[in-house]
Order: sequence, then structure tokens, then C-alpha cells
Amino acid sequence: MSKPSICFVSLQAYPLLGNSDCKTVGGAELQQVLLAKELASRGFEISFVVGDYGQKKLEEVNGIIIIKSSQSFISHRNRVLRSVPDALSLQRAMNIANADIYYQRTAHFYTGQVAFFCKIKRKKFIFSIGHDSNCDINLLNKLNKAIKFMYVYGIKNADCIVAQSKEQQSLMKENFGKDSVLIKTGHFLPEHKPDKNTPPTILWVGALSKRKKQPELFLKLAKSIPDAKFQMICAPSIDKRYYQQINELADRIPNLDIVGFVPYPEVNQYFERASIFVNTSSVEGFPNTFIQAWARYTPVVSLNVDPDEIICKYKLGLHSRTFKQMVEDVKLLLEDEELREEMGVNGRKYVEREHDLKKIVEKYIKLFKTMMGGDG
Repeated sequence: MSKPSICFVSLQAYPLLGNSDCKTVGGAELQQVLLAKELASRGFEISFVVGDYGQKKLEEVNGIIIIKSSQSFISHRNRVLRSVPDALSLQRAMNIANADIYYQRTAHFYTGQVAFFCKIKRKKFIFSIGHDSNCDINLLNKLNKAIKFMYVYGIKNADCIVAQSKEQQSLMKENFGKDSVLIKTGHFLPEHKPDKNTPPTILWVGALSKRKKQPELFLKLAKSIPDAKFQMICAPSIDKRYYQQINELADRIPNLDIVGFVPYPEVNQYFERASIFVNTSSVEGFPNTFIQAWARYTPVVSLNVDPDEIICKYKLGLHSRTFKQMVEDVKLLLEDEELREEMGVNGRKYVEREHDLKKIVEKYIKLFKTMMGGDG
């Protein structure tokens, strides 16, 4: 059986594919690009439908065809279509790709657009859950009705849904009556064991999103442990006032170094040198940053997020649950170098077993064969 062609519909992915200096790329985009590059290296015909970043209508980068869609998709991730031309632009771009399988990740208003296109054109559609909130009916009920309708139509008409965790599988079945396939997040793994900073560095990486990422708690953490060294890497926020506020507050904390935005994969150098990675998010899917940290022998201290309770189960760090306990957990790892080393090694072993991109791609290839009528 010949290899099917795959089109990724990810309107904000161009900065990771082309030469854009945009600083708003998220984990969903990163995962699709990593997957696409590995598939392309194995001889699959890969295309991407992206937004308008001022590039040419058609480009080819590292064997991947990049097709430009409408300008209006770039800065409004969860908005209703502004006009009929926007919808037609996306349809035309997908038509140019003419792929066998279309892959779209995380909840968007255009999830339904991709599903409808695939239904009309008799193509296969894979929807990949990018965040736990994609399965939360209570959160979806708070969305604009048109956005919710388009998203729900998309997942109801997907040929396959991919989940990152067992919890996401349960939520998708409970809330939408849809089965899903468990394929975990994948990353390229560095071969060497890195040298850590002395004294130890506590790292935070993420977007400055007040509601979801809660970066102000990392600032509070740094103030709570004044003798430790803290480092913060963050992308600009849509809320410019909040972004400025966080930067001003960080400047007043002498043991905190706020680096600003660092593009992938340069950010991995910071994970290599850090001794502890801290996550303060209120909710996540399966954070890429967890895997980036563990792959580089860095334990994770997480305030709220522990997908399928793996941090606790495999001793990959500490799940604090409260801010007060997070302070104590970070202090514990700072003081106990042996425990820090043990959890770092556990993290590395875990990602080698569960998140090696080469193994993850094998699961996708098996899925593609099954969807196209192969023997799997």
C-alpha cells in the first residue's frame, strides 16, 4: 500500500516552518511541525495550511509544502469567521493540498471547516486533542455559540480523534460520546546528559496568560525563596498591559532573571541547564515543556497539572496542588541534590519509553494505514 499524503491545518504554525519572527506559537503548532518533519523524513508527502504571514502563496521548506490561507486567521484563534472570503480561502488552501488525510489539532472555530471539507471531498479527518479544555463541556458552553457549534460539528464528524492521555479519552467519551486513540506527545530526544547550572536554577517557560499560565505565581515563588536563582522565559501576551505589568514586577525581584521570548529549539538550552522546572498553570493538555524538561534530566514541580498522575506515579518531580506546598517542594529539591538527580533520571527514562518522537510516529503510521484500509 502506498503512503497516504497528509495535510496539517494549523494556521499559526508558519513561524516554525518558515522564516517569520512571530512570537506567539504554541504547543499545538509545535507538535504538528515535529510530527510533520519526522513523517517527511520517512518519505510521506506532507503539506501545511497556514495563515498569512507575508509569505508566498506556495512554498516548500525541507520537503514540506506550505500553503497560505487568509490573513484574518492569524491573531484570532477562537473567533467566528469574519467573512465568507475567509471561509473560502481556507477551503481553497485545503483543496490545493489535495491530501488523503487532513490533521487538525486543538479546539478552533475552523475544526468544523476541516471536517466539512473532508466530508464533501471524501477525505479522512483526524482531530487531535490539544488541551484538556477541548473535552470539557462546561468550558465549551462559555464559548460563542457559533464557535461551539463549529467545533462540536468537527469532532462529531472526525474519522479519528487522538488523545494525549487516558483522562482526555474518558472526558471525550463522557462529554461527546466519541472514542479516541491514545497517542502521546512526541519529541526529539538529545543524546547527551547535560551539565546543570551551579548554583541550581529554577526555570519557568510559557506564554504570559494570566488565566491559564498564572506567571505571577512564579514571581511570588521567587520572592518566597530569595536565596535561589530563578529564570523566566515568556512569549509576549495579547494583553499588552499584563505583559508590561509582569515585566515590571519581575525587574524588582533581584533573584529572578526574565529572559523574554526564546524560539524553539534554542529554549532547550535553558532546560538543559535548569535543575528544576516549575509549572504554575491552572489547566493544560500534556505540556511540551514537561517532556522538554524530563528529556534533559530536569524534574518538574507542578502546581495543578499532572496528566494521568504520572509525576507522582513515576517520581518525575512533585505535584504540589497548593502554592504553599509548591514553595516547600522547590525548597526540598534545592536542598536534596540526590533526590533531584534521581527524579531527573526517572524523567529521562520515562520520555525515552513514552515520548520518543520516532516511536510516536510509528503509531501514527499504523493509524494512517488503518484509516486508509490497510492491514495496520
